[in-house]
Amino acid sequence: MGEARGAGVNGILLLNRLLLAGCFLPAALGRVTNISGFAAALTLKGVPYGDVVATLIVVAEVFGPLALILGLAPRLSASALIVALVVATGTLHRFWEYGGLTRQAEQAVFLSHLGVLAGLLFYALMGPGAWSWQAWWRGLNGQAKPAKGRKRQPSRPRTPKPRPAPVRQAVEEDDLADAA
Repeated sequence: MGEARGAGVNGILLLNRLLLAGCFLPAALGRVTNISGFAAALTLKGVPYGDVVATLIVVAEVFGPLALILGLAPRLSASALIVALVVATGTLHRFWEYGGLTRQAEQAVFLSHLGVLAGLLFYALMGPGAWSWQAWWRGLNGQAKPAKGRKRQPSRPRTPKPRPAPVRQAVEEDDLADAA
């Protein structure tokens, strides 16, 4: 799969990963420096176990972008970031609860987060491309490296050998009479 994609497609996938990481890193650094404030904001909005949820979101928002940049575990990193994004956006940017200019600002943030969500879904679907750690690990041809010590499977399936037909013994009438 890596060879079938051209350099342009791989460049776009790399740019997608870098831009998505850039969407998360500034907020993650701000939340790392004030995680207790983030936990308090979540608790005030009604999230149970706000400190635990805040910690999980910060971990996802710090390590997720690093995985995006390197192209590590695309589905796992995208899923973790999607969950963190949905929880944070759904609790902190409820634009329908406000009015006036605050409503417009919160709606703009909410809609921009939907755009980031679309980018994460695109990333989860397409994968990181050939210019990533995952592509390097699997090799240029897109197949996983064989584990050491395992025998390689044959390239063609083996056909089973035909079995001989079961031998039927002739039953004589005398044998049947003796049995009765």
